[in-house]
Amino acid sequence: MTLARGVDPVDLASRLGARPGQELRLSSAEEAADLLTDPDIDGVARVGRAGDWSFAVEYGDAAGYTEAGLRAVSRDGAEAISFLMTPWNPPSMFAYYKDGIHICSFGIGEETRRWGRESDLLVPALEKVGVLPWRQACGAHRQRGQRLSMLAIEEHFGLRLRKRDIVVGRLPLYRVRER
Repeated sequence: MTLARGVDPVDLASRLGARPGQELRLSSAEEAADLLTDPDIDGVARVGRAGDWSFAVEYGDAAGYTEAGLRAVSRDGAEAISFLMTPWNPPSMFAYYKDGIHICSFGIGEETRRWGRESDLLVPALEKVGVLPWRQACGAHRQRGQRLSMLAIEEHFGLRLRKRDIVVGRLPLYRVRER
């Protein structure tokens, strides 16, 4: 998932690679994934807005989690956040860019290893919820720590995403990677 503050959802889709003039189509998550069976489509994004943030849920070949993608999304004073969720191959990754500059990144569950221009930006928020100082955790304790990390990120940036809207809702869909 890629989020952007300072751009509207249509502009976010454009910064992720959508060509202008696409017909507006509302899509579920399942319908978006089904489009990837088309040999001419490599990636699609469903976009929306939650508070100050526009968001894109990408399917297929996604640019939003790459350095180039985050630089493009965050250009001209915008902010960009990427959550690359990989539960099958931990850690899931968090990245924050502003005005094309990489500010802060870390693995969810590996918050002691941070990088970026202001790698300690979220340390106070992570300390507030008890993620830092880091303690070795496994099983349910590790999962709780990951949820607390997500909570710290959400609170720091004022994110208010409703899972139901993203997973079940019908959102505008854009083709962002075509052959």
